[in-house]
Amino acid sequence: MIRVVIYLRDHEHNRLGELAEREYRTIQSQAAMIIRKKLENLGLLPIESLPEPNTTSQTTVTDKDESYDNN
Repeated sequence: MIRVVIYLRDHEHNRLGELAEREYRTIQSQAAMIIRKKLENLGLLPIESLPEPNTTSQTTVTDKDESYDNN
């Protein structure tokens, strides 16, 4: 992984920290996500897609056969 140093003014760093906290990220991962999304929007990176839900593993619930012998 490549390390990049970004110089921010105090108010920019504070806003980035607030956004990171709101989205439950570290400041570093928030900055990386913003850069990645911008590169995707510019068409410079392929858009990351969420994995599709697994439709092959379905659970089926059936009623048990409840035949009782009343003897």
